Amino acid sequence: MKKLSLIGFGVLVVMGCKSLTPVATTSAIDTSLRPRAVQQRIEDNELRFESLQWRGKASIEQEGKRQKVSVTLRVKQGEGIWISGSVIVPLARVLITPKQLQFYEKINRRYAQFDFQQVKKLLGAPIDYEMIERIITAGPLDTRALKRAKLTFSQNNYILSSRKRGVSLKWTYDAAFRLVSQEFSNNETSVRIDYDGYRRINNQWVPQQLMASLSGVDKTTVLKLQYKQTQLNANFQMVYEIPKGYSKIKL
Repeated sequence: MKKLSLIGFGVLVVMGCKSLTPVATTSAIDTSLRPRAVQQRIEDNELRFESLQWRGKASIEQEGKRQKVSVTLRVKQGEGIWISGSVIVPLARVLITPKQLQFYEKINRRYAQFDFQQVKKLLGAPIDYEMIERIITAGPLDTRALKRAKLTFSQNNYILSSRKRGVSLKWTYDAAFRLVSQEFSNNETSVRIDYDGYRRINNQWVPQQLMASLSGVDKTTVLKLQYKQTQLNANFQMVYEIPKGYSKIKL
């Protein structure tokens, strides 16, 4: 269980059982729009970037225990995601690339390296690099499924849903076509991510709050991220080097 908690931290620190307050909008949804028109508006509104950096706070809750950390999160599109967590002093560092997820934590002087087939087996969910990057940047988990999704309306939102081969996906967008929440579930795992506090930077909407929950057969992990500083397309480095003397976490 402790091993899975560490792996869950490595994944979830970049991806909550309750929802955030919906994003405020100044206009009503257009119920005359056809599904393809809504999907096109969503695609046109998607965040486009070369790099992103956030600084803020994260809280992680699992098995009744909660930990709060300061977080710096950096993304280079299609290349890598780098996260540093600290409480006064650095505690952990994570690097996710299209090939693998790796991290180390300083308290117990341990590190781990997993490819995404191993991550899928451990978490019971088909997670890859692109999905994690899309979660962070408020993009849909599965763009192909979104194009096949059924469109319905609530009072203030566009709701698109898809189900195929036991996998259910649901996306909720506001009147400005910003992602409010997305949900994934299969027979073993359910994931829900809520977004709030969008900030307009360089004429693009960037989420400032994220809450995610990953529920498996025997546990639920809840993560909340709240960013206080955001930089779009800034220059930065993503240095990652496992310190000497650390022991490897084995499967």
